[in-house]
Amino acid sequence: MQDVSRGVAVSVLVVLCCLSAVGPAVGAVGERGSPALAGQGVAAGTQAPPAFQSAVDPDVVVLRAAVEEDGTAAWTAEFRVRLDDENTTAAFESVQADVRENASSFTSQFATGMSRTVASAENSTGREMALSNVTVTATRERLPQEYGVLTYRFRWANFAATDGDRLRVGDSLSGLFLDRESSLVLSWPVGYERQSATPEPDATGNGSVTWRGPVDFGPNEPRAVAAPAGGGLPTTALAGLLVVLVAAVAGGGLLYRSRSSDDGAAAGGAAATADSDRGASDTETADESTEGDRETREQPPAELLSNEEKVVRLLEDNGGRVKQQQIAGEFDWTDAKTSQVVGNLRDEDAIETFRIGRENVVALPEESDL
Repeated sequence: MQDVSRGVAVSVLVVLCCLSAVGPAVGAVGERGSPALAGQGVAAGTQAPPAFQSAVDPDVVVLRAAVEEDGTAAWTAEFRVRLDDENTTAAFESVQADVRENASSFTSQFATGMSRTVASAENSTGREMALSNVTVTATRERLPQEYGVLTYRFRWANFAATDGDRLRVGDSLSGLFLDRESSLVLSWPVGYERQSATPEPDATGNGSVTWRGPVDFGPNEPRAVAAPAGGGLPTTALAGLLVVLVAAVAGGGLLYRSRSSDDGAAAGGAAATADSDRGASDTETADESTEGDRETREQPPAELLSNEEKVVRLLEDNGGRVKQQQIAGEFDWTDAKTSQVVGNLRDEDAIETFRIGRENVVALPEESDL
């Protein structure tokens, strides 16, 4: 954790008030704790809310925009602080107390800056926009390590463009820069599917795309297009239909064999009765063998694993904890690719990362709490 005297308010104000970076108004978040201002996003003299001036520097910033069918987005911005020492914990508890006692001072400052951001995006896109329902919370959560989480929530009307039944998301954020601690998640309604995303996302979820910093979006980035699923059976439906057809064919074969067996049942009845005890014993042995084979089959070969699954298996084979450099060496990955895969797993809470000296350590959740 770096200097605890650097305020989270600076990060809050700059990250969110510079989100609308259309054309020359490029919003930038620079090195951690030292956000960079550019263009018309926020004037250099903008003052941060006094309540945050002695607060802590966030370890992780997650910006999420859940876009609805009419283009309005429900936004959340999470500023996560790892509570790993007394000074950081005390600093966050001070922020938490301030939020409880006077949340309106936080939301009013935030709404003032964010309204300028929305107005800038409105001018650049030509869509009428509005900011509403600004709230703030400060909580402590285990992810699995303990974090202090400051969360702003708000609604941004017409954040995305609608083109018939398509949603075109991202023109309100053109030119945004995310530092290495930040990520941006854009999602769309249930029943929609992605048609395109630029640049290529670092991760895709069930109805969402994620970009992780550091990333410097171009003047026409980020962009995502989503539309209602249709125009034929979805992939999952086709897969289900294939399963039904296979089952039907297998059932037909079984019926044929069953009828053939019935034709010879009278002739073989006595022999079947005599061998019944031995058959039962053989069946038990076969079941045990089949169970062992099934357990073996449940472990797919390494070449069929995703990158994330490979890392989890490596952790399981090494007592639940390895150095990040060991992962890169094991799979002959670049540092950038290793960081991306580890970041995917961390966002899914499948792993936790921490430092020992100069080394980054990756651990399964149950191991990181030891």
